[in-house]
Amino acid sequence: MRACAIPASVPLLAFLQGCIGAAEARPASPPGTPAASTVRIVVGFDGSCPHDPAGVKREGPHGFRIFPSWRSSPGISEEAVGRSTRLGFKLVNDGRVPAAADLWIDWQYDQAPPKDRPNFASVEEFMSYRDFVVVGRPEGEQWRTVMADVTDSVAHVRLDVPPGETEVHWHPPYNYAQGERFVDGLRTHPLVKVEKIGESPERRNLWLLRITDASPRTKRDFLIRARVHAYESGGSYAMEGMVRWLLSDDAYAAAALREYVFHVIPMANPDGVHNGLGRLTAPRGTDLCYLSYQADPIGLPMKQVIDRIRPVAAIDLHNWQSKHVDGLLGLAPAIRKRFVRFMPDQWDCGKEWSIRDPQPLAPTPPEKELFRNYCERNFQAVAVAFEFPWFGRTTQDMRATGRKALGSLLRALDPPGSRWK
Repeated sequence: MRACAIPASVPLLAFLQGCIGAAEARPASPPGTPAASTVRIVVGFDGSCPHDPAGVKREGPHGFRIFPSWRSSPGISEEAVGRSTRLGFKLVNDGRVPAAADLWIDWQYDQAPPKDRPNFASVEEFMSYRDFVVVGRPEGEQWRTVMADVTDSVAHVRLDVPPGETEVHWHPPYNYAQGERFVDGLRTHPLVKVEKIGESPERRNLWLLRITDASPRTKRDFLIRARVHAYESGGSYAMEGMVRWLLSDDAYAAAALREYVFHVIPMANPDGVHNGLGRLTAPRGTDLCYLSYQADPIGLPMKQVIDRIRPVAAIDLHNWQSKHVDGLLGLAPAIRKRFVRFMPDQWDCGKEWSIRDPQPLAPTPPEKELFRNYCERNFQAVAVAFEFPWFGRTTQDMRATGRKALGSLLRALDPPGSRWK
């Protein structure tokens, strides 16, 4: 990845042929003043979207048009033009003073192929979830929400970029390297066993965490899966919150480790995460939300480990686009009613529950089915999908939400005066 300046007289295509990784704008300076700071857009890093400078176009003296739908090859589903659910790039100011940058984030809603048209009633509804960005620096996890001015499917943001690097994302990022650091930090913990269960098509690691105490009791197996869809970074932070809670001094967590073996798949789709994708493993890849009963080499390592664990309870972690509602999907009504008593609507984050109770399973297994349906059909598991959207939440909020969700589900599974079976 390298950064290059764009001379004003050079067309974008010619520039792209000589540079990879960045675009640059130089604001005009009045005569007699010091040269203005230089602002560059840098892409091509772990988790960036677009993932190539071909997805960035210079507009004006200090402006850029960014295309989140850019893919290395034509995509389908949320990798198709006009369907992207991912955004992330760096603004680099090499000067000593702040510099202005105009960003036109072009979501290309009207250019979506008919078969991949976004499932929204209108462009206004589509953009109601894309009228903001978060700005900050990943090291400190301090992300400031900046609201955008929206015209059709273009969100316009003007920023004063401080010296150094600033990142702009749709949601707070959590890339492949962050996931690797998290797993590495658990290797020496006495309650954690780290197992490599396979590799992605691009040879990235697929990990399984096994968390329990040393009690010789017979225990039940509990499965937690995160980051099936690449853009859903909220699932990674919620997963971290769950794991940290299990390893804490909390009395309920200690009790849970005597009853269960917790198996955690921390990043199910590392290629999609690294390559700046939205939902799939590749532009025309697999949606790991579903488990296939047929030959599927991409999803096979995950299916094999789920079949080995045979969980009695399972959580699939997601974050959808809606600003105001959390999703509680597939939990049987009796358990769900107890769960929401322990974890009611999170009004402090501006959220209320959107509940979808489970539907009867088809008599004959389909070629593929949702993770939670697969676990229910094959292991009679209690399985739930959580959807925790970002808007109004910090990374600390998302970890706390994960902790609360796991603790509340465990309590809901263990009503007073009886042992849940």
